Amino acid sequence: MNSPTGFKQRLGAELALLEQARDERATEEAAGPAARVAARRGLVRPRVRRTAPAALAVGAVAVVVIATSGGQGAQTEPVHALTVAEVLDAAAANAAKGTDKEPGPHQWLYTDTVSCDNGCGHQPSWQRYDGAKSASVGKTHRTGDRTVVSVTSGSPLPGKRIEDRPQETREVLSRLPTDPRKLLERVSTDPFFAGGPDASDVPADNTDMRHDFRAGDAPAVTPGARFARIVHILQAASSIPPRVNAALYRALALIPGAELVDAPARDAAGRPGLTIRFDFHNVSRTREYLFLDPRTYAYRGSRTDWHGESDFSASFARLATAVVDHPGQVPGGPAPDPSDVVEEPPVLIVDLPPAPLASATRPRGAGE
Repeated sequence: MNSPTGFKQRLGAELALLEQARDERATEEAAGPAARVAARRGLVRPRVRRTAPAALAVGAVAVVVIATSGGQGAQTEPVHALTVAEVLDAAAANAAKGTDKEPGPHQWLYTDTVSCDNGCGHQPSWQRYDGAKSASVGKTHRTGDRTVVSVTSGSPLPGKRIEDRPQETREVLSRLPTDPRKLLERVSTDPFFAGGPDASDVPADNTDMRHDFRAGDAPAVTPGARFARIVHILQAASSIPPRVNAALYRALALIPGAELVDAPARDAAGRPGLTIRFDFHNVSRTREYLFLDPRTYAYRGSRTDWHGESDFSASFARLATAVVDHPGQVPGGPAPDPSDVVEEPPVLIVDLPPAPLASATRPRGAGE
C-alpha cells in the first residue's frame, strides 16, 4: 500500500494509535500508582528480562515488558517497565486505604497461617487485642480426644517485641514517623522491632545463629538486615495503622538491592504472587523473599533460604486476618459453644536478669 491514499490511511491509523496511547497514559496518571501498575501488568502477555543495574535508580531493579507484534514475530522497543519501586509504591497506595478502626481491648485478632521449615503446619490462632490471652484449636491433655478451643493467659509483663502484645504494638507503631527515611532509621535502631534472620554471618564465637529468627537486638545497619526487619514487622504486627503501613512499603523501596523476581514464586500456602527478593551476599548465601497479593499488593508472606553447611528454608504465609469477638470464632461465624472453650492454667514467666559472663566469674569450663 504505497499509493498516497495508502500512506494517508497508514498515517491516520498510526495517529489514532498514538492518541489512544496518550489517553491511556493520562488515565493511568489520574488513577494513581496502584492503577498504573495494574494497567502496565495487564497491557500485554509479558516476556521479562532484567535491565542493567547501572541504568536503574537505587533499589529499583526493573522487569521490562516487551510487546510482540504479529507476522514475523519481530519485537517492538520496550514499552513499559515494572520496577520494585513501582510495585512498592502501589502497595503503599493500597495500604493507605485500609481501615483505621482500632479493635477493642477484649476483641480477638484471628490469624490463619501456614508455616514451613522441616515440615509445614496450618494453624489458625487467636490473640486478644490487649495481649492478656491467646487461643488455638486442638486437643489437650485435659480433654483427651476432644478438639477444643484452648485459651491461655499471657504474660502480665509489658511486651518487649513487636509480636508480644497487639495493642501495645499498635501504639508503638502509631508513633513512628510517616516519612519513609525517618521511619527506616527508627525501626532499624529500635530493638522493639528486632526480628527476622540475622543479616550477619556466623558470629565470632562460631555460634550458628543463622536459623534464629529472634537473634540479635543490635541495630540493623546493612541493607539485608533492614529489609529483613521491615518484612518481620509486616509479618508480626497484626494491627498496623494505614498511614504507617504505607510508610513501611515506601521505606522498603529505599533499601538498595531488592529485585522483582521474573516468574512469581509460591508462598508457603502454594499461592503464586508478586515476589520481591533480597540477596544478602553473605557466606550463608541467605536470600529473603517477600510475597505480595497480585491484585491488592497486600502482604502475603515471606521465605528465607540459607545455603551454608546444609540448606535450610523457612517460610510463612498469611491466609486471613480479622477481628472477632470470641476465641475460636472465624469471620462471619458464630461464637463457639462455651463447653468447647477450655481455659488453661496461666504460664508463669519470670523475667530473669542476664547471667554474668563466665570469664568474669569462674575459669573457663568450670562447672560444665
